[in-house]
Amino acid sequence: MKNFFYKPKDGWVGDTIPFAHDGKFYIYYLHDERKGNTQDEYGYRTSWNLLITKDGVNIKDCKVVLPVGEYDDADYACYTGSVIEGNDGNFHMFYTAQNNYNPKYHRDGKPLQYVAHAISKDLINWEKLPELTFGADERIYEPFDWRDPFVFYNEEEKCFDMLLAARLRGASEKNGGCVGLCRSYDLLHWEAKEPFYNPESYMTHECPDLFKLGNKWYLVYSTFSEKFVTHYRMSDKLSGPWTSPIEDTFDGRAFYAAKTAQVGDKRMAFAWVPTKRGESDFGQYEWGGNFIAHEINQTTDNKLTVKPAEGLINMFNKESVNKKINKVEIENYEGEKSYVIDGMKDTCMIEAVIEFGEGVRSFGIGLRQDSALANGYYLRFEPFYNRIVADMWPRRIRGVNQWYVDGDKPFMVELERPFDYKSLKDNKVHIRVVADGSIICLYVNDITALTMRAYNLNRTNWGFFVKDGSIRVSDIHMYEV
Repeated sequence: MKNFFYKPKDGWVGDTIPFAHDGKFYIYYLHDERKGNTQDEYGYRTSWNLLITKDGVNIKDCKVVLPVGEYDDADYACYTGSVIEGNDGNFHMFYTAQNNYNPKYHRDGKPLQYVAHAISKDLINWEKLPELTFGADERIYEPFDWRDPFVFYNEEEKCFDMLLAARLRGASEKNGGCVGLCRSYDLLHWEAKEPFYNPESYMTHECPDLFKLGNKWYLVYSTFSEKFVTHYRMSDKLSGPWTSPIEDTFDGRAFYAAKTAQVGDKRMAFAWVPTKRGESDFGQYEWGGNFIAHEINQTTDNKLTVKPAEGLINMFNKESVNKKINKVEIENYEGEKSYVIDGMKDTCMIEAVIEFGEGVRSFGIGLRQDSALANGYYLRFEPFYNRIVADMWPRRIRGVNQWYVDGDKPFMVELERPFDYKSLKDNKVHIRVVADGSIICLYVNDITALTMRAYNLNRTNWGFFVKDGSIRVSDIHMYEV
C-alpha cells in the first residue's frame, strides 16, 4: 500500500522547496540517505530530488535533479533554497552549498556556507553555475549562517530580492539570527543589504518563505532555539512592521521546515515529519523523515489556519464494514470513563463530531489501544488549559518506574496545540484523524493540526474518553483506502 505521507525507498525527506508551475506543485526536497560518519550526522551530502503532485498525495518521484558536488566543490552537500522563473527564458535555482570535510571551505574549524546557482529549461535538468557562488558580506553578516536563499520578484522596487537564514556580524548565538537580504536586477549579481527582518528572538530563521494572500504579506520561517516549529508573521507591506498573531504556528514539533506554494486558489504548506531514533516512541527526534502537506486558509481577520489536503481526504473513500457507530454518550463526573471500539487499521481516517459538557476536565480519542483503552496513544482536548495534546501510556520505557522524578510530563513534550474553546459554537469539535503507519495527524475544525509519531502498530482498539464531565460523539466513521 502506498504511503500518503511520502518517503522514498532509498532515503528520507528533508527540507522541501516547493514551486508552482503549469497547475502542479514541483516539490524539490533534500534527499538524505543517512550515510554520515556517525549516527548524529544527518543531512550528509543531500542532493535535491523532485516530487511532482497536484494534491500533495498522488506523487511522481523524479529522483535526483541536482546531484551533490565532489570533495573539491563548495556544494559537497546541497541544502535548502528556492526556484524562480527568470525573464531570460530560464528557471533559476538558488541553493545552499556547504562542504563539511574540505578545509578549503572552512574557517576556524567550521564550514562556511554559500549561495549557489543553477539554471534549467524544464525544471528537471539543471546546469550548475559555480562561478556565481557567493558567501556572506561579512561587513553585515556572519559567514557560517548564510543559507536557505528564497528569491522573489519585488514589484515595488522592480528588482529581485533574496531572503536568507542569516546572522548579524558579532551577534549572540541565542538571538542573533535574522532574515538576511540581498538584492539583484538580473539574478546574477547580488548586493547584500541590511536584514529584511530582525526580531532579535531566535538563533536562526531557517527556510524563509514569503507570499501574499489578499492584501496581506506573510513571512514564514522555522526555528529550533526556542522550540522546533514553523512560525509565520503578517504585514500590510513588504517593509513591515511584521506582527505576530497569538497563535503563529501551523502544527507542532513533528511538522518542520514548512515552505509554501500556490496552485489556483490552493496554497499548501509542505514540510517533513521527523522520524525517531530506533523507530521507537522513546527515541530522539531525527532530522528528516516523511513528506507532509497541509492546506492553508486565511480567516476574515487575516490569520492563517490549516486543514487536510482535499486529495488526502478523497483517498479514504471506503467505510469500514460494521465499524460505524452512530452515537456515543459518556457521562462520568468522578474520574475517567471510555467507550472502546475494535478494528483500527494501520492506515485509515477516523472522523467524528464531539460535543462536550460545561466544566469538563478533558476528553478525546484513544488510538491503537488495548481493550481497556489503558495502553496506547491519546489525542486529548483540555479546555481549562486551552490546548490539545498528544499523549501515550506507558510514557516511559518498560522496566523504568513511571513515577521517576523527571519533571511534570503530562503529555508528549512539544506535541501540544493552543486552541480557543470559547470561540466554539455549541461546544462542538469536528475531528479527522489520519493514520498512516507510524504517522498520526489530527485535524480539528479544519483550522488546526497536530502531527505525531506512533510506532506501536500492534494494538487495534480505539475509542473515546472523558474525564470529570460528559461528551456526546456523533457522525462517527472510519474510512479505509
